[in-house]
Amino acid sequence: MTVGFGSDQVDQLHSRRRRVGLRSCGAVQPRTLLVASDVPFARTDFEAAVANSEGFALAGTCAWRDVVDRTLRWHPDVVVLDASVPRVAGVADTVGRLRALDHSPMITLLVQDCAAKADIDRVDAVVAMDRGVAAVLTVLEVLASGAVVAMAPRASRVHTGVSRDYEVRQRLSTLTKREREILRLVVDGLSNREVGSRLFISPETVKEYVSRILAKLKVTSRIEAAVAAVRAEFDDGEW
Repeated sequence: MTVGFGSDQVDQLHSRRRRVGLRSCGAVQPRTLLVASDVPFARTDFEAAVANSEGFALAGTCAWRDVVDRTLRWHPDVVVLDASVPRVAGVADTVGRLRALDHSPMITLLVQDCAAKADIDRVDAVVAMDRGVAAVLTVLEVLASGAVVAMAPRASRVHTGVSRDYEVRQRLSTLTKREREILRLVVDGLSNREVGSRLFISPETVKEYVSRILAKLKVTSRIEAAVAAVRAEFDDGEW
């Protein structure tokens, strides 16, 4: 797991912690968390993980375009912006609008294995999602507690991600026609039962196909497969 802060963010982060009243690790009252993502599985996974978390209570989840409005309404302590899909644009504008709110939350950018330096400089923290949602929550709890002031990201993780996208596209090209059909439905957020109903096959058969897809893409979860597919523009018809 990689976390990173912009060079001029430390004082601002301490100030924001005081304004939103972020508490110490031993506090009973959980911090509220808002997750903005355009990936259905990301929102679902966060909902499930936060339900089992003592450190956070879920203020809600929403699409990226709705995050400013939901933050204004719900006043979360921490906002997670899922930028793991390169298509997401307007990071600076969104962060600027969040900063302008009277209630300014701690803003965390969620990335998939890599982050551009410009994005690191705009937010309070950057967290890589390569270890899964549960690990992300653990990192966020430590960051919000003030136990970590700053940690520089590894140099190999601060880049455009072009080479990684190429590798993913190469792996996607190895999928069979049926595996591609199932992956597209997984990206749309369908469960195994829903995929089976759509394709007239059993949920058990779908489960076997999903396992093969994960192995071919070299990922460990459905959300990682969905994010990888979207990153590589899998749904543009090329595959």
